[in-house]
Amino acid sequence: MENSRKLNMKIAVHDNAGRKFSQMIIDHWQQKGHEVFFEMGANPKLAAECDLTYIDFLDQNFYCLFNGLKGDHNPSYPKKRVAVRAIDIDVWMGRHRDPIIWTYMDDLITICDYHYNKIENEGHPPKGMHHLIRPGVDLEKFSFRKKERGYKVCMVTGDFWEMKNMLEGFRIFQLLVKRYPQHPWELHIRGQHHSRELEQVCKDHLIDSDARVKDKVTIYGPVDDMNSWYDQMDYIITPSLKEAFSYATAEAMSKGIKPILNNWLGADTIWPKKYIYNDLDEAVEMVMGEYNPEEYRQVVTERYDLKRMLSEYDTLFGT
Repeated sequence: MENSRKLNMKIAVHDNAGRKFSQMIIDHWQQKGHEVFFEMGANPKLAAECDLTYIDFLDQNFYCLFNGLKGDHNPSYPKKRVAVRAIDIDVWMGRHRDPIIWTYMDDLITICDYHYNKIENEGHPPKGMHHLIRPGVDLEKFSFRKKERGYKVCMVTGDFWEMKNMLEGFRIFQLLVKRYPQHPWELHIRGQHHSRELEQVCKDHLIDSDARVKDKVTIYGPVDDMNSWYDQMDYIITPSLKEAFSYATAEAMSKGIKPILNNWLGADTIWPKKYIYNDLDEAVEMVMGEYNPEEYRQVVTERYDLKRMLSEYDTLFGT
């Protein structure tokens, strides 16, 4: 499809996660003068009126548009460009294995090498339709600050759900306090509970039952200014069982915070192996090892600059 620069394009964005990952892209397109329409759910009529339909997640939004986007399926709608970004769990749902999806989209974007290779090997996308565009962090928003090693550890989990593996991060912190009690350790957790009372009771019991750490743990709800929140931190533990990127890790590293990352599937294709642990002892050793804030910032600058990501979107879509 033609990629030439189009002024004042009309772009429909659908994101059932409520702009969680798409907001930066929306802002960029609006700043460039394009007219962007956002709806969480799919809207075939809107898509038919726009030059580009962009969907975050290979989810039901994409399938709801099947019957209204392609001229060969419904002659009343002209053929429009449809792009989908597969973020994480949607890759594991295996929809890319269904050959019909490649007849209803023009572009599929994946965000990490592991998922890109999985789809290439299992979905066999037609040439030119599958693109690897790695995520980007606003390095101006998350500004670097130089500081010496401290003893404030953070976790950023969003919701406290099983795949974020908060328990493992807490166990690492317990080991730090046990083995190095001479240091003034603190654990700061940015996250919130699901609605289930049992989860909250169990978490509170876990923390309160260890007298050595219960006064060293602080849990935060939503934070308006994460840049300032990160300013006080020295380490970020990301104990997740799965991630396709981990924005929290990238944001913290851009601030000069040392990452301690669980060896989730594909982690070593996203982050340097030296930041990845395989067991709790390794994680504690990593915390106490070399501390180099400039290095952590440089990794993000070289791999995950937002400006690079947005430039690759502009090249792909002619925006």
